[in-house]
Formats: sequence, structure tokens, C-alpha cells
Amino acid sequence: SNAKPGDDLILTKPLGTGIITTAIKKDLAEESTIKTAVNVMTSLNNVAAEKMNLTAVNACTDITGYGLIGHLHEICKSSNLSSKIYYQRIPFIEQVESLASNGVVPGGSKNNLDFFNANISFDNGIKNHQQLMIADAQTSGGLLITVSKENSKSLLNNLNQNSKFESTIIGELIDKQQKTIYVLNE
Repeated sequence: SNAKPGDDLILTKPLGTGIITTAIKKDLAEESTIKTAVNVMTSLNNVAAEKMNLTAVNACTDITGYGLIGHLHEICKSSNLSSKIYYQRIPFIEQVESLASNGVVPGGSKNNLDFFNANISFDNGIKNHQQLMIADAQTSGGLLITVSKENSKSLLNNLNQNSKFESTIIGELIDKQQKTIYVLNE
């Protein structure tokens, strides 16, 4: 609840474990994709948390069953802010987009999108399967960290020197608007 306007949003792991586990059940996931998804799910957030605690961050949550949009909504709501996220900057596990575009999406991810949809504005170029990808219910997802712009680059560098996965700035927090989350196609 301590996020501030202008904070950058850093995501520490790629998304897509819900879609991948659904694909595994349907025998549609490639072996390399399964390996990556297992690696994501079995990698703890302890290293990212340790590096985060060395920086003055304002808020943090892990991405789990409510997906990126659900957990970001909670940060925004409790901090009385809105956010802009840039779809093209969000990291996904390989094969996630092709699976989602073919309807391989778990029910929990669909429920997430249905539940939070009234609080989100999607750019026209964001397709339905892409909306479902950012609503994907994660198992052992990464951290979503809010940190001031003056501290975000050093935190990002520190995270990326010490992690299996590339952390990325996916957006920023803004003053409260009509919607909680604005997903831009950039």
C-alpha cells in the first residue's frame, strides 16, 4: 500500500505457468517449454527479495493465482493509484502466446480477466488471448516491485546480475484515474 506515483514496475520472472501447465495436461507443450516452466516454478524469489531489500522499494507482491492484473490491481487499489503497463515489455515463457492464441488457457485465468476486466483499459491492439496472458494464474510467479525511477535502474541491474531470469520494467504507477490498469500496446 506504499506505492507512489511515478514508481517503475519491475517484474522478476516471465509469465505463463498457468497456460503451460494447461498445455502439459493436453500434451501440447514442447519439452523446452516444460523445462522452462518447471524452472520458473521451482526458482524461489529469495534472491530477488534479498536484492530488493537492499534498495528503497515502495511496495512489492508476488504474482500467483490472481495473475499480473489481479496483483497489480491490489497494489493500485491499496495505494490509491492507477498504473500503465506496456504489453510489449512483459516477459512470457516461450510458446505461451501460440498456446493462448489457440485457446489453451486455464479457467482460473479466464476468471481473473472476467473479474478484473471492469478495472482495466486495454489498447485496441491488445487481442483477447493477450489479455488472458496477463491474467494468467501463476504458480510460484515472480515479484512485482514498485520503486522510484531514481532507484529502479540500480535495482534492475542488481536483480539481473544475480538471477536466472531477466527482470524487466513493465510499466509505471500514475495518479488515480478512472481505471486501475491501462495496458498499452507498446
